[in-house]
Amino acid sequence: MKFPFLAWAIAQRGSQFRFAASLGQTEAWLSRRMTGRTPFSPEDRLLIAARLGYPSNWLFRTPVPPRDSNISEAHETGAIS
Repeated sequence: MKFPFLAWAIAQRGSQFRFAASLGQTEAWLSRRMTGRTPFSPEDRLLIAARLGYPSNWLFRTPVPPRDSNISEAHETGAIS
């Protein structure tokens, strides 16, 4: 999933199928974009953000895993066994 924050926001509203229908689109249209196979247009991003009531830059943010050094530090301190 390329956009987990978007997936969460949609789940708060119900199903992906219903949300896609509210946009006048199919679930397949939305799914292809949420997995990153097809990009969202800037207009799509603004419409989706407005419908969901969340900022576009948050909905479409790609999460970044912690740096390896943080994981190494956790191992050293015993936070991760």
